[in-house]
Amino acid sequence: MTTLIASFILATTATQETCECKPMPNFSLKASDGNTYSQASLVKKDTVVVFFSNGCPHNPKAAPDMNKLKAIFGSKVSIVGMSNLNATEAKAYANELNLKFPLLADPDGKIIEKFGATHSLDFALVCSKDKKIGKLWNGYSRTIIGELFAEIKHHGGPAIKADLSSFPTGRQSGCGF
Repeated sequence: MTTLIASFILATTATQETCECKPMPNFSLKASDGNTYSQASLVKKDTVVVFFSNGCPHNPKAAPDMNKLKAIFGSKVSIVGMSNLNATEAKAYANELNLKFPLLADPDGKIIEKFGATHSLDFALVCSKDKKIGKLWNGYSRTIIGELFAEIKHHGGPAIKADLSSFPTGRQSGCGF
């Protein structure tokens, strides 16, 4: 019985300690707001990076949801977008989508690739505490956004509670990079 309890405690502890953390790539990218962002600027506080593939028809439908996420986070968590556009195109596209957060320009897609994003509407959590990419999700849904909130708290960030009923129940994903 003692062995069984010890095994359970070890298994539970291992599960709680598990992290997909991977190092942040080094970068310096211009954004739609005219500022330049780097890995250092994304680790000042927990940051969600949403990826937008150039011209993907799913982006306009998802943009209001991403803006809602920004409103839910308030000043507790930052949100930025990243796209395979140049700086001029990123500014125009952010305006077209009416994004309420900066869209970083990664025209050759190398930083997007280093984050591990493969499709538009993938998103990553950058954790300020350990200065790493905490997790990457492919697409979004109510369940996935709930997982994001739990992951933020798991990494020492704020507890976030919100009504997610306006987010899609099924996973939404976009075009590949």
